[in-house]
Amino acid sequence: MNSSNKYVQLVGGFVAVIFGVLQGIDWLFKRFEIDSYYFNIILIILLLAFIISISIYFLRKKDAKSENKKLDKKSKLKLILGIILTGLVLLIFVYFFRKINNNQALVSEIIPELIEIYDEGKIAESFNKAKELLEDYPNNDIIKNYYKKSSKYVYLKTDIDGVDVSVQYTGDSTYIYLGKTPLDSFVVPNVWNSHKIKLSLNGIDYKENANNFHNYYFPKGDYIIPEDHKIFLGKDFNVMRLQGLEFRNINIQPFSIGTNEVSNQEFQEFVDAGGYENPAYWDFPFRQGNKTIDFKSTIKLFTGKYGKPGPANWSYGKFPSGLDNYPVTGISWFEARAYAKFRNLELPNVFQWLYASGSGTSSIYNSEVLNNSNFSSSEIRNVFDNRGSNGLINNIAGNVKEWLLNPFGENNIEYSILGGSYLESPYYFKNYSSLSPTDRSLGNGVRLAKNLKNSNKNSEQRVIPDFYRDVSLIPDISDDAFEIYKSQFDYKNTNIDTTIKISNDFQDGYTLETFTMTAPYETNEKLTGYIIYSNKFNNKLNPVIIFPSAGALVRDSVEGLPENLLNNYKYLIDEGFVIIHPIYFNTFNRERSSDTWVPNESEGYKEMIIKMGKDYKRSLDYIETRNDFNFKNLSYYGYSLGSRYANIMLAIDDRAKSAFICAGGIRMQKSKKEIDEHYYVRRVKTPIFHMVGKLDGTLGYEDVYLPWKKLIGTPKNDLKTLELEDFGHGLPKDSIIKYHSSWAKKYFQE
Repeated sequence: MNSSNKYVQLVGGFVAVIFGVLQGIDWLFKRFEIDSYYFNIILIILLLAFIISISIYFLRKKDAKSENKKLDKKSKLKLILGIILTGLVLLIFVYFFRKINNNQALVSEIIPELIEIYDEGKIAESFNKAKELLEDYPNNDIIKNYYKKSSKYVYLKTDIDGVDVSVQYTGDSTYIYLGKTPLDSFVVPNVWNSHKIKLSLNGIDYKENANNFHNYYFPKGDYIIPEDHKIFLGKDFNVMRLQGLEFRNINIQPFSIGTNEVSNQEFQEFVDAGGYENPAYWDFPFRQGNKTIDFKSTIKLFTGKYGKPGPANWSYGKFPSGLDNYPVTGISWFEARAYAKFRNLELPNVFQWLYASGSGTSSIYNSEVLNNSNFSSSEIRNVFDNRGSNGLINNIAGNVKEWLLNPFGENNIEYSILGGSYLESPYYFKNYSSLSPTDRSLGNGVRLAKNLKNSNKNSEQRVIPDFYRDVSLIPDISDDAFEIYKSQFDYKNTNIDTTIKISNDFQDGYTLETFTMTAPYETNEKLTGYIIYSNKFNNKLNPVIIFPSAGALVRDSVEGLPENLLNNYKYLIDEGFVIIHPIYFNTFNRERSSDTWVPNESEGYKEMIIKMGKDYKRSLDYIETRNDFNFKNLSYYGYSLGSRYANIMLAIDDRAKSAFICAGGIRMQKSKKEIDEHYYVRRVKTPIFHMVGKLDGTLGYEDVYLPWKKLIGTPKNDLKTLELEDFGHGLPKDSIIKYHSSWAKKYFQE
């Protein structure tokens, strides 16, 4: 046997033995989580053994003093094979060295970092990190588990196939291509505002914000998009909201809307073309209340200075000099409507405007839009000014408020006009407003739309219901009558049959308890809830009962709730407070009787309020039995909905010694009289700290908060309000932390 053959056998044997041995050792180290340090020692020993074996082989070959024959072709091939096998052995060593050390880094650094990110409540960051890690470690069960925990499926439906779909995850700056429709679903971070999608068809990109159910209608047929218009896809909305209003089951067909408000120069063309003299452009005769108004008598009202037809601030039918590209203002709804007909376009309806402005689908202000828009100003802005642009729609907030198609209330007495003007405060962006269709105040302007569907008829001309009422002007009921109302929340005082389950895998240093008890009303469900506290305190803990925000009414699961509670209230828990969060009727995974938190006169809404109140009181019954809690220091916390429902909870049960509430007030809408909040809030005596933002467009500073402030029964020396100038419904967490615990401690009864 020649030397080349022996060398091939030697190295080939090492390849087989070393690979098999290292595979087995690798499995053992993973199975028993042995430190990679010892694996590296084994690698070094095997590598040295290989080097020594090769060295001995060559030394023996030298000692053999074999004849120096020229290698034949076969021997050369074997020598080359031997060299390749030697390289393969070295590659095996490198492969296992990198693998085991990568695994060690994965176990000791990467996975703990992922877990920490998730436990800190950074769900979007956890999703992005887990997604990235799965590319390198596709079979790691821990990473797959955290990817699953931090993600959710969202669904997509389009009325046209072949649309290119891309997604941008929150926390990321790039769009990732997913494929073409039909595309049933895709995965996104399990957070609010988790993603954006981009739908591309015929060279046009349509970008849409996060939604759990994306359902879009594309423009079809031949259509011409007006210059400086932006296209919006058709879409179904389960709900759209403005301060004081909630709209259900809205179907919006594809449309385009002007990126700019109508300018003086554009409106001048209408005037110069005899628009004020042509009845074809005007909605007359027009029925308003019990009277009919005609063209001849009404058109006389629509003049500028010196009696010539035109907007209120024009002179002799001409706009002020130098204001060519500034928005036309001082016009009525009739003038805005006539101009739209002149351009063969339409006034947007309320729902198109809410869609385009982005204000009807979220309770949170887009601060970048709002802060850069033209409010509370003495000067109007150029229509092309994009400082307050929302997705290429300039001046959608402020500058001039914009006439819309929909009447407010019956009889056409008033019409919708939204967005607020340069003369008004920023919160008007989220407020519903209406004016007489003949109102020509400065600040009244217009933006045009075009429907991109087969029919030119606007499908959403519905009347906006009249909901305004000042609850502070409504007479109170007697105390005897209120006691009857209050008795609706009574229940049989039976023994408390609570069971407690302590979690074994909650965050280190903290305890999570789940309590379960019989509900205080007829139902097959149990009343459950969570209790969270720190393990570092030996003394009695001070209880805080939580009433959740409106998100609890739209979620159907408690998954992730304990972790969120710890993250949200850690500042209290670390000071010796214990957080108690009952799962109230109509929230999370509980049975439901109402699908809205907006007051209404339905039996379902009444049932929800009464059963929530009973759950609240029964939870207090249980807290009072806990010897490890300082029940005499009980406090209440609520944000938004939880703040509003404090009006009732604190009135039907006075055991909370203090309350800290945020972004609350009294809704204007009517409910059944026996649960109407304003009767209850008058009888609250609990010390209250109430923090609000003056820009709140969800509940409203003037219409919702100020009546609450006027009616609240808490003695003045026990009432503290903090009214923040530059904030809306989303209040700064650092301010809440700053005041919350100190307010509760102020009323401790040691």
